[in-house]
Amino acid sequence: MLRGLMTMLLCGVAIVVGDLFFRSSLLSRVRPIILTPREQAVLHPPVEIHWDGPPRMHVWLTPVGDQPRDLGVQSSPFSIGREEFLRDGGYRLELEGLTFGSWIRTHRLFQVYGDAPAEEPEAPQGQVSENRFFLQALEAVRQVRDRARGRAKQYRHENNALRDETTRLASEIEQLQQVQDEDSAHAEDLEGRLIQLANEYRALSDENAALRQRLDNVNPCTVWGYYSYPRPNTIPATRQIVAVTDSQARVFRVQPDCEAVRRDDPTASSACFCVGNSWTR
Repeated sequence: MLRGLMTMLLCGVAIVVGDLFFRSSLLSRVRPIILTPREQAVLHPPVEIHWDGPPRMHVWLTPVGDQPRDLGVQSSPFSIGREEFLRDGGYRLELEGLTFGSWIRTHRLFQVYGDAPAEEPEAPQGQVSENRFFLQALEAVRQVRDRARGRAKQYRHENNALRDETTRLASEIEQLQQVQDEDSAHAEDLEGRLIQLANEYRALSDENAALRQRLDNVNPCTVWGYYSYPRPNTIPATRQIVAVTDSQARVFRVQPDCEAVRRDDPTASSACFCVGNSWTR
């Protein structure tokens, strides 16, 4: 509704500015008004046609229930003779712009009869002026009514368009809500899996820490030994061996025990070294 009011306001401002600039009414150029004959008037040919608007317009005369007849391009005012009225009854007069065609169009309904209507007694001068004033007021009211109907029709179209747009937006919102619900359910599932993985990671970290503590307490070397020649003076010399026990067949578990025996062993040919560690299979 606000958009329609703004459009009407801009159109009114444009018309006023055009009227001031050209010193004439642009509204009459866009919407011509038939001054004579009056709406639903009962006439006797010839019929005088007079309008306010573009000076030259295309004229059509249509008997009610028949095909329209082209009267060509006419200038205001002009008369339609008796030969154009094929029969008595109702007629529709249409005026159409030469440049913009149906964009600038108006019409008037009236009745034509061959016999002259009975003459009415001449009214006093004051009554004639009063009747003319009432006719002008009636014409103005009709114009206002036509404009109001046009605005009401436009508002109905805009209302229908807004209703369709509202329906479309409601459908899109419902689809977005459904997608959001699905995303929320997926996010909750991912959050549950993340919590489960965090618990598993914490358990594995605790187990890893316990294993590292056990590994730190493991002795890196479990067997020590040294090279020796049991009979170094023989020719050829005896094969080199690795001594890992003392004379009582006790295995060297630590380096000091190995060094103590090696210093007293004349066949020793190397320092003590690790023979078997905790990671040797």
